[in-house]
Amino acid sequence: MKKSMTTTLLAMTLSLTSLNALAQSGEKKLFTMEKNHNEENVMMIHTQTDADCKFVTSNKNVEKNYMEFYWIMNNGKDTKEVHSMIRSSIKERVKFQGINASRDSFKIKLNDLSELKHDLTETTMEINSEMVNGKCEVKSVLTLGASGRYRKIDLNRTFCNVSKNLIGVPNGCNFIELEGSDINTGETIKVKFKKK
Repeated sequence: MKKSMTTTLLAMTLSLTSLNALAQSGEKKLFTMEKNHNEENVMMIHTQTDADCKFVTSNKNVEKNYMEFYWIMNNGKDTKEVHSMIRSSIKERVKFQGINASRDSFKIKLNDLSELKHDLTETTMEINSEMVNGKCEVKSVLTLGASGRYRKIDLNRTFCNVSKNLIGVPNGCNFIELEGSDINTGETIKVKFKKK
């Protein structure tokens, strides 16, 4: 009886360990891209981690993608895959810059900011993963410039106030607002950069 109880306890421990590992893996939100044109549709930028909280590529495409996108539509009621033409455009706007050997950090460049007057020293942000109190956490770290008192934020969303041409076709952003939380204090921070 003692042996079967030990075996049962061991099996339960292994099951709990497996469940915990599964809970660590999966989709992790990086940030959303929002706009005031078709504002009910939000672009979700996300990544995947494995059971060890290391970044892994998605299974959706042949190419190695550490970053993926999908639409959140109808105020969060539905999701939809991104059309391949839009996907190509987004991949240029949010450009993957490489991953480190231990697969716990990669960089992306926010190319939309090149069209704006901003005070950031660089428009590259670092995506980091780490285990914190047994939970896999992913942060999208961007260092602000003087207007943001050089603080580091975990970017949560970007918002584009869409500019349109004379016939009403969107052709860029009048301004982009970046919103995130201060890495050290958790305080919500917003900064806005206007079109050049």
